[in-house]
Amino acid sequence: MGKMSIFWNRLRYVLSPQFDVYEQIAKHVYGRVADVGCGTGFGTHLLAVNADEVFGYDSDANAIEFAKRAFPLIEFDYGNIVKGIHIDKCNFVVMIDTIEHIEEDLEAVKQVQKMLTENGILICSTPNRLSRYRKSEDHVREYSPDELKELLGRVFKQVVIADYKLGETTALYENPIVAICSNASERLRGY
Repeated sequence: MGKMSIFWNRLRYVLSPQFDVYEQIAKHVYGRVADVGCGTGFGTHLLAVNADEVFGYDSDANAIEFAKRAFPLIEFDYGNIVKGIHIDKCNFVVMIDTIEHIEEDLEAVKQVQKMLTENGILICSTPNRLSRYRKSEDHVREYSPDELKELLGRVFKQVVIADYKLGETTALYENPIVAICSNASERLRGY
């Protein structure tokens, strides 16, 4: 095994399960996509596979500077979702392991909804507080599947809880929780 292969496998291990979630989401997104809470951009670059445009936002200026250097073909910018991010409407907004770090979670969800086109979709993942894995002192709060669905349902008409492959969830302790949300009048297809 070459040095690059060892590095890549180690990096993937460190980033997982976020990397796995990004990999699955990348199969579903298209058009304009915003990644809110993008960190250093390692997951964001995966979203560019099927998307026309991808934008990464984070409130950590150092992470954004790193992302700009590491992935120069993607547009990264400082952004605080609670205060609102000014961008033309997106087909998808992705928030991977972000909501649990935000004190004003409802306001953040309202701001995300403003970023979406009429039929736009939010895909949001977070650790499951019912699971014993992935706990962190950095989390403002953690959610159960029902708690996440209730929060997102205060803003979106449709909220589907899924597993990390964006399929039907089969366990109360599934980790991470993934929510697919929309205000579209037609049923979310494929979720």
